[in-house]
Formats: sequence, structure tokens, C-alpha cells
Amino acid sequence: MKLRNLNRPIVSSGSVDGWKTLPIVECGEPLVALGAFGSYPQIATDSMYFGERRSSPYQIGQLRNATLAVFVRERVARRLAKAARLLPIGCMLLVWDGYRHLSVQRSLFDDYVAVLEGKGIPHDQAVVDAQTFVSIPSNDPTRPPPHNTGGAVDLTVIRFSKEDWREMRRLTAIVRQPETKANWQSIYDAEMRRQWLIREASVPLGMGTVFDGVHPATATLFYEELDPALLDDRARASRDNRRILWSVMIAAGFSNYGEEWWHFDVGNQFHMARTGERAAYGPAVLSPENEAWEAMRRGHYAGTVAMIEFKCRVDGADELSSFVHSVARRTGHPRDTTHPLAARL
Repeated sequence: MKLRNLNRPIVSSGSVDGWKTLPIVECGEPLVALGAFGSYPQIATDSMYFGERRSSPYQIGQLRNATLAVFVRERVARRLAKAARLLPIGCMLLVWDGYRHLSVQRSLFDDYVAVLEGKGIPHDQAVVDAQTFVSIPSNDPTRPPPHNTGGAVDLTVIRFSKEDWREMRRLTAIVRQPETKANWQSIYDAEMRRQWLIREASVPLGMGTVFDGVHPATATLFYEELDPALLDDRARASRDNRRILWSVMIAAGFSNYGEEWWHFDVGNQFHMARTGERAAYGPAVLSPENEAWEAMRRGHYAGTVAMIEFKCRVDGADELSSFVHSVARRTGHPRDTTHPLAARL
């Protein structure tokens, strides 16, 4: 299924005024992992607040409790998969952030308040102004920040050349196979090569601003509200690319936060405020299965970095270690990327 018109003008999803007063009927839906080795290979990730790649302005561990794996509610993952199917051939969704621990929310919020105070804005007003871009990190279960529910995602669209897209599809078919003792090495090799393509062979569609920028142009409708006759080629491309992202996400059942072209919601109070749909997501907590997955991802990430940077020895290693080392050497450093640097709040 493809949408007939991915260039239709964006319209506002509506206001989120009063969202904190809306009732939540928690459904108990679990968080699931996106990203490498997961069940949703059609969705790429770059964990911005973990500092997974050099496109992040944050260092690993700088934001306490930021996860390497991107976790979202199960229904959110399914809807992202639907949105991915609606994209033009050669394109993928790239998710920067999903579920966010309250300590990460607090770090981001305090950082932005400090920036505003540095501009001479009084503290009380800075706290109010900051909430346009970063929800206040409330631990009140009746008004959790949208990302803390697992029902919010920050994302964009990346594009591949025809040749790289053919390779991506071939590799994705391999990683979708049920894993056995006979094929696990080919699946592992394919996943590592897919991650290299995402990091270094894909090109993010130009949206007019970087992720987490804080200025008027981040508003989803910014280019829609300009006179079309005055748009230069770059602005026109940014408008059209935003239309692609917005169209597939809305068709998949998300709603957009109007101040940020990259932020979409399902199932939380933000979404209910715009659509009237019941808020089914309260504060989320990583399950033991989520924690185990995160530990696996971190261990693999650290091991790969160590192999690339020659911080571990493989001389005389067993066949398994030699295989993993050879794949890591061939598919490169997991922090390397051609993607542009995001903004630091």
C-alpha cells in the first residue's frame, strides 16, 4: 500500500492545551525495542540522547538512564511499521528517541531552562517558556511527560541510492529469517552490514532544521505558512520532505506536535488532546525483558567499539570471537556516521 499523494499540504493536528487534565486509563501494553537485532528491521534508529553516534551532541552516559535501544509501546511500533510501508521506495524512518526515563527528561529540561536564564529571562518565566519544547519532568502519574509514556517518538526520513536500497532489501530479508545454529552467522553479518548502510550510506531528507533545534523554523507548519512564490529550492524541498514524513505518520494513526516537525504521538495525553482518542498510556517502566535487551545492546556496542579501537585482543581467540571480530572490522565503527549533528537543547 502506498499513499497516492505524499505532497499534500500539512494541516495542524490541533492544540495540546489542557493535556495534563485529561484522564489516563492505562492499558498495560509493554514497551518493545526498535533498532539493531530487533523485530522491526524496517525502522532504523539512532539513540540521540544515549550518544550512540557522533551525530549526537551528547556523550555516552552524559544523560543518566538514556537507553541505547529505542523503546516504544507495542502499538506505537506497529504503527511505525505501517508508516514505513507508506514511504517512497528507497526511504526508511529513522527514530532518534522514544521512551524517555524521567531523569533524562529532567536533564533536558534543566539544560534548556539554564539556556533561557543565560539570555536574561527570569527563572519562573524560563520554566514556563521551556515547556514549549521540553515537557516538565513531572513524576505525577496523572500527567507524565509524553516521552515517559512510550507513546511519543522523535524521527525523520532517510534515503538510500538505488544500489544501496537493493542491498538493504536483500540484507533485511536475511535478518527476517528464523535464527538457527546453521544460519545465525549470516543473520549477524547481515544485520551489521545493514547498520553500516544506515550510518554511512543513507542521507537524511532535509527538513529545514536539525533535530532539537529551538527556533521558529522547527514548527511543522513553518514552510506551509510562507508565500510559496518566495520559497527558494532548499525551502521548497524542506516543505515537501516534511509533507512526506507528516503524511505517512498521520496515515498510520499518529498526531504531530506542532512546535516540532519531528515529534509524533499515539495513545498518550498529547494525542488525546488533539484527537479525542482515549489516553491509554501512563508512565512506562522498562520490564526485566527490556532491561536484558538493553544490557545485550550495550554489551555488543561496547565490544564492537573495543574491537574497532584495538582495545581487546583476538590473538588465539576461538572461532566465534574471530568471526565477530572480522565482522566488526568489516562493518566499521558504530559511532561513525555521515548524518549531520543535532542541536543540543
